Formats: sequence, C-alpha cells, structure tokens
Amino acid sequence: MDAVEDRSGREGEFAVAANDWFRVAPLEPGVWLVGEPGHVNSWLIRGEERALLFDTGLGLADISSAVAGVCPQEPEVVNSHVHFDHVGGNELFAETAMHELGPKWIEAGCDPAQLRAYPALIPAMEAAYQQLLEADRSEFFLIGPDEEMRTWPAEGIAARGWRVEPPPPARLLVEGDEIDLGGRALRVLHTPGHAPDQICLLDEREGILWAQDQAYYGPHLVYEPGADLADFVATARRLAEDLAGSLRTVYTAHCLRPTVPPAFLGELADAAERVAGGEVGTAPSSGFFGEPVRAADFGHFSILIRPEDAP
Repeated sequence: MDAVEDRSGREGEFAVAANDWFRVAPLEPGVWLVGEPGHVNSWLIRGEERALLFDTGLGLADISSAVAGVCPQEPEVVNSHVHFDHVGGNELFAETAMHELGPKWIEAGCDPAQLRAYPALIPAMEAAYQQLLEADRSEFFLIGPDEEMRTWPAEGIAARGWRVEPPPPARLLVEGDEIDLGGRALRVLHTPGHAPDQICLLDEREGILWAQDQAYYGPHLVYEPGADLADFVATARRLAEDLAGSLRTVYTAHCLRPTVPPAFLGELADAAERVAGGEVGTAPSSGFFGEPVRAADFGHFSILIRPEDAP
C-alpha cells in the first residue's frame, strides 16, 4: 500500500513503543485482547499447537513484540479484511492469510489520504474520551483497563512516519475453511457487507464469534468502496439465524467495548432490514472522513449508508 512517510526497522523505528500502545490482556483461556483502545482491537487465539493473530491493527507500534510477551511461537496472521486499520502490522509476520478477495484490495493500495486524514480526527476523539472518563469516574465506573484510550503518538508519526503496506498473503481463505490450532478449530465465515472480503472466525465448541467490523456497538460503515447494503443485510441475518443459541460471546474490533452479547446479532439484523426496506428514517450525516452519508440511529449503534442506497 502507498506510503505517507517511510518507515524501516522494528521497535525503535515505530511511532510509539508497543508497551505504551497496546493493551494485551487475557479475556479467557487461549484468548487475548490485543487492543489499541479507542481505535481497533486485534485478537490472539491460541490452541495446543499453534497460535493465530486475527488482524494486526494500525501499524503504529510493533504488534509482533506485543504478542511475543504472551505467545512464545510466532502466530499465523489472519485478516478480517484489508482496511488500513486491520493490516498495519502484517509485514512483521512470516505467514499471513485472508479471504480470496483480499489481494485485489491490497493491489489497489491504501489511500494515503486516509492516513493523513485519520490524525485530524484525534483531537475531537480524545476530548470526547476525557469527558466520558470524567463522568465515568464520578458516577458509573464502566471504563476499565481494556477501555483506556491511548494518547495519539503525533510526535512519533512526525519523526518516523506511518505507512501501511501489507505484503501479499501466503494463504487464501474461503467460506467454510477450518483453521486447526490443535484442540481449537476456527471456522471461516465469509461476511461481506462492510467490505467484500470481510470474514468472521467461529469457534463452535467454545461458542465464540470473532466478528470484528461485522458487529459492535457503534456506527456501522456501509458506504466505503466495496461496501454493499444488500450484502450487509444478508450477512447480518445469516449470522443471527445460523448462530442463534450457539454463542456465549462475540468479540469485536471497535468503539472501546471489546465484546457484545450474542443477542446483538439479532438486533443488528432487524435494524439492517428496516434500513434497507425504508422502514426507518435516515438523516444526512458525515462519514468517517467527511463523506456524505445517511445515518439510521438506533441508540447504541447506527448504520451509515451511501445517500443513493437510501430507499
């Protein structure tokens, strides 16, 4: 992917030290949150024989160093999709895998304008987080270590640059593929909508879905290049119906909360169908980088679509 500024080397050449940036925390046996709180979550999943890292984040710090502290062997990387905030550390690992549609988007390259525009969002994000933190610490006490937003490394980026250039994957995945980690099997679910190449990982025995950008509390972006509202509706309904009663938790990528309850899959499916069917109003809004979109607000989450997709 195209570079904004060049970066070379490992830990000393990153914008921020891994220990200062990542939240690496065990959430249950064999599962570690590898969070960049306030931005994106990746996941380390270990079996008896192998380990897997689901996504590699923004690429601002050395995620390989972060996971090495809890995982003696190098994990295989699997990407949920190839948006810049999920593939930033791919080049640090020997083995990467993604859906078979992913390489097309890697070849097209990350829009360098996104890497320039993202930092412009940070001051408002950090100010809003401080207001949230002050209210939380006086009344609610919901924010714990997993949700503590990191300070944006502006000086490090200015000095060392920030680029996102994932290499071609070593392996391609399709719907139904099984990844055997030894005593833990993960099934690949192709879940297009937010992105054409998006996948979720399902641990059927443990009742865990790693949903990443498919399901979380917050704004669902169904307007970016490659996004498709009809696919998003079909995917949401498929997950809600096929996994009903079989899950105990859903791990997610965005918006501070690293987990949502399985029942949210049904809420999201119902909402997506209402949006696509014109049963709920949408209002003019702005996308992540100022794109004109229409938004349907459901309180703890929203769905943002292209204006031409609004019924």
